Amino acid sequence: MSPTPRTTANRYPERVTYDREDVYAILDEALAVHVGFTTDLGPVVIPTLHMRVGDQLLLHGSAFGRFIRTAASGAPLCVTATLIDGVILGRASSHHSAAYRSAMVFGRATAIEDPQERADALAQVVESVIPGRLSGPHAARRPSVEEAEYTACLTMPIEEFSMKVRAGFARDEPKDDGVESWAGWIPLTTTPGTPVPDTLTGDRFPAPAYDPSIHRFRQN
Repeated sequence: MSPTPRTTANRYPERVTYDREDVYAILDEALAVHVGFTTDLGPVVIPTLHMRVGDQLLLHGSAFGRFIRTAASGAPLCVTATLIDGVILGRASSHHSAAYRSAMVFGRATAIEDPQERADALAQVVESVIPGRLSGPHAARRPSVEEAEYTACLTMPIEEFSMKVRAGFARDEPKDDGVESWAGWIPLTTTPGTPVPDTLTGDRFPAPAYDPSIHRFRQN
């Protein structure tokens, strides 16, 4: 898409892209997003699990919470997803930074009103985090229509967005070439631990296995 006044970068514009597929890749890899909005008491930022369905973001939260009430009223939202890939060390402390990929989406959300559609949307969120969790021989129970009364789901079109990427090394100045200090970057990755079963589960069922190709746990 073309940049808008809200997505135009004033600082380091060379790091910004408006490629839809690149933005989708960040939204799909991130396990959570942060949703910013304003209230009578001031600005608020709420973290939440999400998923992307085509050109729509699916957001969820307590049906009685401030976030859902505000967003469902048509208030403008800013949704961000950030992946930290490492820390960047320069010879001067002022040139230390982070390697990251960040996507920002602006828009308004619409509540899913139909109870069955809302229950199905909640199931989609679970499936996005643990693919296969609601299918197969050891599937979890799907959300019921009654349970969906307490958790609201919103859809938000991905129409106005931008993506910013920082990678590589520090931008050290020539005057610091003689500083005897290590410079470079340190990669950071999310490493999943061994699943821990509850007392009822024990060793009766296989645990989900992490699939690095999708950056998710996959139900066996």
